[in-house]
Amino acid sequence: MELKDVVLQTLNELENSVDEKGFKDITFGVNTGEIEFLQSFKERLFVLFEGLRQDELWSEDNADMQGKAESKLKLVLGFLQFQLALIDARLDSINKQMMETEEANSKINY
Repeated sequence: MELKDVVLQTLNELENSVDEKGFKDITFGVNTGEIEFLQSFKERLFVLFEGLRQDELWSEDNADMQGKAESKLKLVLGFLQFQLALIDARLDSINKQMMETEEANSKINY
């Protein structure tokens, strides 16, 4: 086998392994828990955006508009901080699960 053939074969194998891994990454973690987590997150974001879109918050006629805006901003910041913590926890859980799966697969292959 010529060097050119070896290089082409290696590139082909690498491309196939990347495709398989990419497909595996897309389908990994698609389960009821993940769907519920994402649906819940979507609903909470929708409520947040609807609350922020209320006209009374942005009307200049309201004397205590600044106080309302500040309190809503604090609420939004707390909500976003909580959501980031949830996402971090979920990502840690997925990464741990992926590492355990890879370890189990490597033990099977040996």
